[in-house]
Amino acid sequence: MNKLKIFLIVLLDIIIQATLLSRISVFNVYTNISIPIVVLLSIGFGAYTGSLNGMIIGLIEDSIFSPVIGVRALIYFTSGFLIGNSEAGINKEDPRSGMILTFFVTLYYTLVHYFVLYITGNGFNKAYLKGPILIEMILNVLLYYVLFKLFKKIFKFPKFKFI
Repeated sequence: MNKLKIFLIVLLDIIIQATLLSRISVFNVYTNISIPIVVLLSIGFGAYTGSLNGMIIGLIEDSIFSPVIGVRALIYFTSGFLIGNSEAGINKEDPRSGMILTFFVTLYYTLVHYFVLYITGNGFNKAYLKGPILIEMILNVLLYYVLFKLFKKIFKFPKFKFI
């Protein structure tokens, strides 16, 4: 049952990102719903689910939004894998740890994405790294909190993981 719910969440993520959030800007900054969703899936279900769904979301977003295929897939995959494997110190019941992770994953996403665009010669806006990135980080953290409350109602996260 969780697999179907995760599939629907990923599908809704792509639809909302492509139709709504890519057209609404706050201070000329666009929020990214995929980062909080990858963080939530990684914290809630572990590295496999977080990284696999992150890669799927990233490949679809790359094909829609990006001139370079694979950049977002790589970023979401590595983020999901690292967060999912670092279960020590991450409280699944408390949104603060996920909010902190979302903050840093947004920074990681922006730096890696712009670095790859620079390397491939597609150019990027250096001014974005000075101010608007902080607004995007805050928006993604707020979006994480809203999605965290929603996910707690939708999913039953595994409490313990025996190795």
